[in-house]
Amino acid sequence: MFCKYCGKELPDESQFCPYCMTKFVHTQEIQPLTETAKPKKKKIWIPIVAVILCAAIIVSAVVIVPRFRTNQTNVSTDSADAPAGVTASTAKESETKTLNQDKSKPKSAEADDGLGLMNIKIDGTHDDLSETEQLLVEYFDKDYFYLSGGTESTGADPYDLLQRYPDAYENAQIEFACVVKSIIKVDSTNYTVLVEFGAQKVYPDGMNAQVISTEDYAVLKGKHGEERLIVGDGLYIYGRYDGIETYTVDGKSYTVPSISTIRYSYNADFHMSPLYSMEDIRTIAKYVFGNNIKLRGITEDDYPPEDVPEWIYDGEDYVCEPDNQSNANFTKYQIRAAWGGGIYDLKSNWPVERSLTFSADFEHFYLSVFDHQLETYILECYDRDLQKEWSREFDKTTSSVMDYTKDHIYLVANGTMYILDTKTGEDAVTPKYVGAKIGIRKLTDGILLIAKAKSDAVMKTDLVGNVLWTVNLNNEIFYQGPEEDTPIVQLVNQKYVMQYTGIAGKDAYGGFITATCIAVLNPDGSVKLDKQMMA
Repeated sequence: MFCKYCGKELPDESQFCPYCMTKFVHTQEIQPLTETAKPKKKKIWIPIVAVILCAAIIVSAVVIVPRFRTNQTNVSTDSADAPAGVTASTAKESETKTLNQDKSKPKSAEADDGLGLMNIKIDGTHDDLSETEQLLVEYFDKDYFYLSGGTESTGADPYDLLQRYPDAYENAQIEFACVVKSIIKVDSTNYTVLVEFGAQKVYPDGMNAQVISTEDYAVLKGKHGEERLIVGDGLYIYGRYDGIETYTVDGKSYTVPSISTIRYSYNADFHMSPLYSMEDIRTIAKYVFGNNIKLRGITEDDYPPEDVPEWIYDGEDYVCEPDNQSNANFTKYQIRAAWGGGIYDLKSNWPVERSLTFSADFEHFYLSVFDHQLETYILECYDRDLQKEWSREFDKTTSSVMDYTKDHIYLVANGTMYILDTKTGEDAVTPKYVGAKIGIRKLTDGILLIAKAKSDAVMKTDLVGNVLWTVNLNNEIFYQGPEEDTPIVQLVNQKYVMQYTGIAGKDAYGGFITATCIAVLNPDGSVKLDKQMMA
């Protein structure tokens, strides 16, 4: 530094000048507090905003992106604990749900273009279903065209039907028995096998297996689980018919039906192994009753005395008992594993029947209660904590048909169609009389209704129940109850396809002669096919 008085050079920290003897006073220059002088305050919001933006990007990637992810396979590989033959995956308990994240505003009945849960198929384009939701949809989907009988039992050759009526069966869900004849291709995940369609594996002497042959061939494609298919396996298949394809097996060319397997079970001596594993059933039970449950195999003691079946097979049925027994409606339920779609109250005695099904938001379930003596039907909605949200009672009815979307329930009871708000159970539109119905399907542009009689057997209404068209069928539907005789209805290639047991006449003793019938209708109600299936 330099002395500002005499100009002599001095050490930097000098307190006085030895030349002119002047003392120095060091002061700190203070800047005025203007807007530009506020230390660092201007820059504080920048990292905060950056953090918020980063968090938003991460949340979007976790929540939004998976909803648009392309589905890679129809079904997943089994869990390690699943029994052989089950080809769809057991859902993980920790997996988050996706459909119930849809927070869109509820639609009015006039604008509800959602497809009813009764029409959603597991191998469709439903990428927003979690594994648990896929399992639930598959379990309650019972719309498979039955093609396991021969000319004696159905009046038609099921194998011929696949090739004779492509408008009805191509891309449809079908079920049938078969026996594996040859392995065409296999790797660590997939199989392609040649099967004898309709054949049965039997043990007539209790020791040596034989095959009741049909000499009709088809090709199965699918994913195997822990056990691989081998030649000679007797199977019962639930799958989708892809059409006719040509394969070369052992130097021989086969032009045969090709089926993509959705699920299968082993089949021998006309008895099928369980279609769903205990882990599948546990996942379904926990969805309905919560995590705190006891699950075990069913025994004779679990049935009401008058309803004990003649045969009880291990793994076909399970008993679910919630630990919380405070709600008398949910104490002891039977869950079917031999085939899907059955959860029944074991504490109900005739004439009262109770059954359960899941809701379209996967956060509730519906309890149906029929009292056949009082002729009343009660529909109740519960959340997954077993808390009742609403209840509706319908008099003078002992049966009903129902389909539903996220926002509405479409129900016919005592000949009247009701469209209910799923949040409250109240009427969304004025109920309309449509006559007795044995089937209902909610479509994207209306509602399809099925009746037993030939006249007006199929009816389509708009979204609020106004009739658009009706169709007469050539055969009256043979219908004695929902478990045995409900027509199978599928949406196939933009057409309505219905397979049902029709009344073909009467025998010498006055009994009904029945035959498998099929009807194919265009969306405008014109009839493409209406036929009693005689080979």
